[in-house]
Amino acid sequence: MRVHKVGLLLSSPLLTSGLHDTLLRAHGLNIIDITERTTPESYTQRVSAESPSLMIVDPFTAHYCPVDVPSMLLTTCQVPDNVRDGHVAIASIYDSTESIVSKIRTFVNPSATGGDQRGSDLSPRERDVIMHIVKGLSNKEIAAQMNVSVNTVMTHRRNIASKLEIHSPAGLTIFAIATGMVKIDEVAI
Repeated sequence: MRVHKVGLLLSSPLLTSGLHDTLLRAHGLNIIDITERTTPESYTQRVSAESPSLMIVDPFTAHYCPVDVPSMLLTTCQVPDNVRDGHVAIASIYDSTESIVSKIRTFVNPSATGGDQRGSDLSPRERDVIMHIVKGLSNKEIAAQMNVSVNTVMTHRRNIASKLEIHSPAGLTIFAIATGMVKIDEVAI
């Protein structure tokens, strides 16, 4: 069994300690506390040095996570959609241990949980583009939302099409619903 590194980057030492101890019992996960013996200024460097498969962050620490490292947002209350964007999964401190571990395993090892392998090689930015496409945004609107150029959005769309072999917004919408990236009520009609 492959061991996956999961980094914890949470603003609360109590939550970090509790989640660390809870996740240590899950086989196949190596839990790394990024905030331990580290200052906020060096979080990004430590994340890059540890190269985790997944980071667990909260709304206050998410901006320290490099964009190329997938992250799961741990919430203590309901958060706005713009805070939720860009994360591969969302978990609440009120979720059961099994639920949180399942969300982690679904991302780090989709074949072990019976998940679809398609889309596992998508970058976080490509996932963001899919989310915006599903919401019915144009390339120009997506570029404005993501603070990138329209050409960058078009490049992401080409990469998505080649990785998934899906070439239409309708197809991407079905893919996003089937893989759990979005709920059906979030889809633009």
